[in-house]
Amino acid sequence: MKNLNIIMFAVITILLVSCSSSNKVVDPLINDIWTLEFLKDANYNPQTQTGERPDIEIHLKDNKVTGNTGCNAMNGIVTIEEDQITFSDIVTTKKFCTESIEQEFLIALGMVNNYKIEKMELHLYQDDEELMIFQKVD
Repeated sequence: MKNLNIIMFAVITILLVSCSSSNKVVDPLINDIWTLEFLKDANYNPQTQTGERPDIEIHLKDNKVTGNTGCNAMNGIVTIEEDQITFSDIVTTKKFCTESIEQEFLIALGMVNNYKIEKMELHLYQDDEELMIFQKVD
């Protein structure tokens, strides 16, 4: 009887843990268009940016990201669980652009692993280091 109680306790614990871990909450506000406002270690000022401003559009339903690097169109995969986020398999068109921050933008995007949304801004981090800030477009 004692062994049966231990087994039942173990099964219930496993079920509770697995059920709670599958209910990842993602902030629904992230499912939108975001325009770049800040890029760490890049000489970027949105007020003086020539050409298109870099932006991303996150599609939660399909786990996709689309956007513009400030020079080329881009798309790829976004994976989000709670406050963790990663961008992968990013591909871009191949236009030649002068004075572009495209490389810095794509490198930073590839380093991102978590996020927060505050005051209609999307803050992207690598661990505790803020890499990018985007402003909600809508």
